[in-house]
Amino acid sequence: MTKIDKNAKLKQEIQDFKVRKNARIIAVLFWFASSLYIYSTDVGFSDVYSWKPFVFFILGPIFSAIVFGNIIFYSQKLIEKSLIKLLENSKPQAIPVFVIVIFFCFLIGLFLVIFEFAKILQIILH
Repeated sequence: MTKIDKNAKLKQEIQDFKVRKNARIIAVLFWFASSLYIYSTDVGFSDVYSWKPFVFFILGPIFSAIVFGNIIFYSQKLIEKSLIKLLENSKPQAIPVFVIVIFFCFLIGLFLVIFEFAKILQIILH
């Protein structure tokens, strides 16, 4: 492996690390938004001296970062690779636009999945 290949591989690994970190941050923010809404609207669930806040606000974000963060990361990679392969010959200038639109729609859907997951967790803990 030449020095140029090693530098390119290192840059790609650094970029992947940044993307994975951002995906985990997004997943945690989605979890907090969902949890705060659910926690604040259910009167009986939000007891101050309970173990439920620990589950929702300590364990929940960790789980969300690991599971949903990786889903976001690998889905972004899959969307990018698929669109590049599909559009590289016909419309290469449209690739960034389609990646942004499809990934944004995916994030909206994932937020709804995280919200429903938090609601199911709330029902289980009740």
